[in-house]
Amino acid sequence: MKTLIALTALVLIVAVNAQYSPTTTECCEKHYLYPIRRVVSYITTSSRCHLKAHVFTTVAGKVWCVNPDLDWVQKIVTKLDENTAATPTKLWF
Repeated sequence: MKTLIALTALVLIVAVNAQYSPTTTECCEKHYLYPIRRVVSYITTSSRCHLKAHVFTTVAGKVWCVNPDLDWVQKIVTKLDENTAATPTKLWF
């Protein structure tokens, strides 16, 4: 009986943890092929996604999936990383 209660508690803990942990990811279905201007940020898709991609966000708020192996994508990522490293983090309240 104690084993059944312990097992039930363990299953409940795992289920709740899986539901609220940050494991939900969005994956890209295809890459946008043309250079994008005015990119303000990017994220890299999860390794669990079938398509490796960076997700660029533009000044206008548009989001584009791009191939991280392309030269123009790597240049934008390098520039964004340099700008982020050079700019101290500001806290806004």
